[in-house]
Amino acid sequence: MQIARRAATLALIAAGGQVIAYLLQVLLARRLGVDGFEAYVAAASAFILMVTLAPRGIEKYALRVLPAMLERGDWGAARGYLRFALAQVLLASVLTALLVAIWALGFSDGSNARRWAIVFSCLALPAGALTHCALEILSAAGGELRAAAIFRVAVPGLVLAMVALLLPLFPEPSGVVAIAAWGVAWSLALVLMALALRRIAPPQIWRAVPRAAPRLWIREARPFWIYRISMAVLAQAPIVALVALQPSPAAVGAYAAAAGTVSLVVVLVTATNRIYARRLAVLLERGDYDGVLEQRRLRLRWLAPLMVLMLLVAFLFSEPLLAFVRPEFVADGVAPLRLLSVAAAFSLLFAMAPTYLKYRRRKLATYSIVAGAAALQLVLLLLLVPNHGAAGAAWAYLLSMGSLYGVFAWLARREVLELQAAAPRGD
Repeated sequence: MQIARRAATLALIAAGGQVIAYLLQVLLARRLGVDGFEAYVAAASAFILMVTLAPRGIEKYALRVLPAMLERGDWGAARGYLRFALAQVLLASVLTALLVAIWALGFSDGSNARRWAIVFSCLALPAGALTHCALEILSAAGGELRAAAIFRVAVPGLVLAMVALLLPLFPEPSGVVAIAAWGVAWSLALVLMALALRRIAPPQIWRAVPRAAPRLWIREARPFWIYRISMAVLAQAPIVALVALQPSPAAVGAYAAAAGTVSLVVVLVTATNRIYARRLAVLLERGDYDGVLEQRRLRLRWLAPLMVLMLLVAFLFSEPLLAFVRPEFVADGVAPLRLLSVAAAFSLLFAMAPTYLKYRRRKLATYSIVAGAAALQLVLLLLLVPNHGAAGAAWAYLLSMGSLYGVFAWLARREVLELQAAAPRGD
């Protein structure tokens, strides 16, 4: 019940943060205009891809390795991992930002507004990547509520306040202003995360002599990296395809508005997954497969009704939801909103299945399934986007993600049942 209560609290925090993020999207869509909003969306997509690529899975691996270290009281290894993770993420994010900025200024053929928005997203990358890393580390140490409050509420709240104050000062508002505001917010969030970690982490960590195993950690983090990159590519590829194959700012904006609306619920649920991921790491460390299945049942029990409610709202109120963002997005956005809501419901229900396979080091299965989904989406985007625009992009996303999570869920459940049957039983 304690896990359920913490999950409910996290969901409430995420819901509040996502309402702020949604209001920010509405404000930007209305104030920047169709072209300006398209530049902002393109730069935001570039940032998401960079912040996924730079950490190399090291931040996600923290949720697997740190809870086990803390459970064993291995303070030296825990401190060594903290140093290793932060140093690696900082170095990789600086190099990634530099390369993308050079490309945007020297080789990109996009609009001036889009190029400079991407450059500013590069400037924000180091702070953003370190904050994403700190989010996972703080969650692994048991501070997921504080981490979520900073990451989900404080960051978008600060951006919304800055954008609301700054945009009226510019005669022709640009997406650059919003991206710069994100950079400032990430920097402040990083400071708050560091202070929270210092307070919540066991004091033995800071007194321990750090021990590091960088080669092992990089190798073990690789599946998390490849999976996260693949998920980011699968999520952002429809926008990239719309920009390249259907060069209509309205279509890009409509798809982004639909995705942003659905993410109101998506972020609410994914924020709770860190609790289950940390608990899953401990259960696997103990070999408690009955507990793994019980955790799965408890999660589905509260999640399934929420998914049904999300689908009802998405299908019954599609037009008012999109019109609230911007009336021009209604025509192209209704079908994507409904399709993306179905994809979100399916993937959220089975979101812990790939986490389980990564924790069990099922690298070949993880790589194969993700590669198959990516190939399927690429083919579908090429076939559907030129003639069907945003709706075609949404169909490609739905079919690829549905296949991905369906196979993951089947494999994970089959393996847990086999391990449960083989596990020794007490008298």
